[in-house]
Amino acid sequence: MKINSIIVAAPSSGSGKTTVSMGLIYALKKLGYSVKAFKIGPDYIDSGYQSFVSGNPSDNLDSWMGSRSIVRDIFFRKSQGYDISIIEGVMGLYDGKDYNSIRGSTAEIASILKIPVIIVIDISSMARTAASIINGLKSQARGFRIAGVILNRAGSDYHCLIVKKAIESLSNVKVLGCIKKNNDLSLSSRHLGLIPYIEGYRNKDYLESLGNEIIKSVDLNSVLSISKKSHSGNYNVKERKNRNIKVSIGVAYDRAFNFYYDENLKLLEHYGAEIKYFSPMESENIPDVDGIYIGGGFPEVYASDLEKNKTVLKEIKKLGNDGMPIFAECGGYMYLSKSIEYNNQRHFMAGIIDSDIYMDKLVLGYRTVESLSDNILFKKGYKIRGHEFHYSKIKYNVENNYAYNTSSGPDGFYTENILAGYSHLYFPSNKKIPERFVSSCHKYHKR
Repeated sequence: MKINSIIVAAPSSGSGKTTVSMGLIYALKKLGYSVKAFKIGPDYIDSGYQSFVSGNPSDNLDSWMGSRSIVRDIFFRKSQGYDISIIEGVMGLYDGKDYNSIRGSTAEIASILKIPVIIVIDISSMARTAASIINGLKSQARGFRIAGVILNRAGSDYHCLIVKKAIESLSNVKVLGCIKKNNDLSLSSRHLGLIPYIEGYRNKDYLESLGNEIIKSVDLNSVLSISKKSHSGNYNVKERKNRNIKVSIGVAYDRAFNFYYDENLKLLEHYGAEIKYFSPMESENIPDVDGIYIGGGFPEVYASDLEKNKTVLKEIKKLGNDGMPIFAECGGYMYLSKSIEYNNQRHFMAGIIDSDIYMDKLVLGYRTVESLSDNILFKKGYKIRGHEFHYSKIKYNVENNYAYNTSSGPDGFYTENILAGYSHLYFPSNKKIPERFVSSCHKYHKR
């Protein structure tokens, strides 16, 4: 199956990949094209922006958390029916899980899928050197090609011109456009990276400005032409039919909790779950469900609002005590604790777990997670891959039997019907786990 597609990459983080990717998606949609968005790596926030701009869920492509075959399956299955797929890279082009390989990098995804790469380079403090950087990136390319460059944060038309001439003459790579420095188009950050789109930081007016800038500054015909030269080859997509609905699972989704891999939710649906969304911040009650999934996010930032919604806090604790299966990751793990301390203020949470949360240094990295017990998602010894990214730590008030052993040490909490931990689990890497969660919810449903 041939998919028109490009990868938007960069020499480093902070070059403007997310802004340019969003602009390309919006500009092409404005011109009448249907666009499917993907994000390389485990990041949720960039994916959220892409979902917002494209109007459909963005999917993560991660060659460490998932296998090469999983990457291919998600890409080809989710790209069906769209005019073009735009994939945003992660960090620098060759940055992956570790320094001595490209595992998990943008380059590896480009090689797996045979998709041309467009480099976004921040030229705010350079001219001819940009050509050397492009040459360096080009020299290491294996199994894919660097097909074009977009210059970002240029100081003037003349700056655009001299850098364009340097790159095209010294690197033999076409410059597709030049975007001038404009602080109004930048995205602001917080302690875990960009501020999520769901918090209302950027709106339709911003997208209009960004899309118009891309239309004005980038040769979109050349971008489309490059996308048609993807050598993705033949791939037979296996149709995945959902099973008959057995249960309903309540998924927490609002400004505090919005870190979910779309494929995690799709797998729960595949195994027979109906997803019902609710807001721990604003809902008056939890919908009639057979299980609850609380993902990651920023509960510390919205701890005051979460604390005020005592109805939902009490209901979650009551359902937990009643035996309902509840699965929580990272921010959800924090929410199930007794309290969260943030900016020197303590806010009281659900209290299902006898623990308290404090802000601390950054914990970041891929994780291999192995269950230490039978529980609502795992049989003892089941393994799954995932990711950890937070600035908090948990202090248990009683001795805890950890749920997981991970590649960075023990993690999590479990009871007969509760499972929670800091690790974000990537269900495609072990499909027995979402299947078991649906089965646990079904057992509760039949009581």
